[in-house]
Amino acid sequence: MKNKNISVSETAYSIHSALGNLRRMPVVLCIGSDRVTGDCIGPLVGHLLGMRNPSCTVLGNLSSPVTALNLAETVMNLKRQYAGRKIIAVDSCIGEADEVGNIRVRRGSLHPGLACGKSLPKVGDVSITATVACGKADNLYSVRLGFVYSLALNIADAIECALKAGIKMREA
Repeated sequence: MKNKNISVSETAYSIHSALGNLRRMPVVLCIGSDRVTGDCIGPLVGHLLGMRNPSCTVLGNLSSPVTALNLAETVMNLKRQYAGRKIIAVDSCIGEADEVGNIRVRRGSLHPGLACGKSLPKVGDVSITATVACGKADNLYSVRLGFVYSLALNIADAIECALKAGIKMREA
């Protein structure tokens, strides 16, 4: 789902729909590096969610990012420690010029590091990506922090709303 100029509530609905019925709260895996502005969507989302104390587990934030260096180990630990729980994977991506600013929510895993030519494990039952730049991976270094922060804030708000809706539906 493309999400440019779409409200947080519509993004939350997409996340809630993609998650389906929840028996247990999902794990939110926020992928990216805080050392590259265009790649810090994940750590920012993790930081924002962590400050709000959501009812779900959040892995990856500004002080402890999940990057290409530790992703494989994190995914292995995640599958062991949180077996049976759905995973929401969050990452930034590179797209076409007209896609910059889009937030996409879809069922299924995402494949981190493709823009950089890295071979990293696919992860997630639901994937959320934000297109922060176009062209080549080097463009991730020139993305404005304010732009990335606004996308991360929208994603964090939408995840929080979707999880609250999921809790209400379970209680009903």
